[in-house]
Amino acid sequence: MVQLSRSVKIWVFASLCSLLVWVIYMFPSNFQHLFNVIAGKQDFYAGNIGVLLSRLVGLWTRFGGVILALTGTFLVCGGDNLKPHSLIERIAEAALFLEGTYYVLLFPSGLWWLGLGLNFFGVSFLMQAVFAGVPLMLLSFKIRLADKVKALKWIGAAAVGYVAALWFNVIFRWFDMIEVIGNTFLFKGVTAWGFLGSMITLSVAMVFTVAGAYLLTENSGESIKWFGFSLVMTGIHYLIYLAYSLTSGNLDLALAVDVWTLPFLGLGTSLLKTKTGKNLL
Repeated sequence: MVQLSRSVKIWVFASLCSLLVWVIYMFPSNFQHLFNVIAGKQDFYAGNIGVLLSRLVGLWTRFGGVILALTGTFLVCGGDNLKPHSLIERIAEAALFLEGTYYVLLFPSGLWWLGLGLNFFGVSFLMQAVFAGVPLMLLSFKIRLADKVKALKWIGAAAVGYVAALWFNVIFRWFDMIEVIGNTFLFKGVTAWGFLGSMITLSVAMVFTVAGAYLLTENSGESIKWFGFSLVMTGIHYLIYLAYSLTSGNLDLALAVDVWTLPFLGLGTSLLKTKTGKNLL
């Protein structure tokens, strides 16, 4: 059985707080869109209020999910007398289901964008809904499996799907830019290292996640190391992407592509330092 260190718990808490800040940041602009549509003002979502409502509902479900996850983290860190396993499992189930719902609710956005013509942006939303939303919702029903080794397989599948969603959200935005304005901009100045940084770090993170998920299905303690490598590469990516966005004056672009995952760099580093046995369970 793996014993998570204090630093791992701190970085989990930091990651959840970062996500909470991101969700809160996203609310005002979406409510402004809703106000404009209701008031009959010119707006990007005019005539597409269903898509806007799905985004708002998705943000609320993600907000609820992260609040539950923070609650569960406090219970886990609060001492043996404060953490009944059945309660923590129920909280984890609800948090995973709500996070999965957020991703599934990206599906209408994908269909709407594809309705304007085939484009990578629309496909990205659909891929995120399928790769992250569905596995997370399924995992929420598998937390309390009597066969805990079987549950590890579902956790591995959800981990792969989640990192794949991060990959699609970033890489397909680059592809969409290439489709619209060509590829000459990719090799000029800060854009070059922004693009290459995304392609290399997130692709490597994906490979590490798949390796970790495979080892997880084998109940191997080594899976923790591979997930640690994946988290480090993900964190490095968003550090590079944030620097690129600041340098190029496109900070709004960074905020749209899961920049909240920056604390993954610390979380991954802490996992790499975690001592594991031959088996997880």
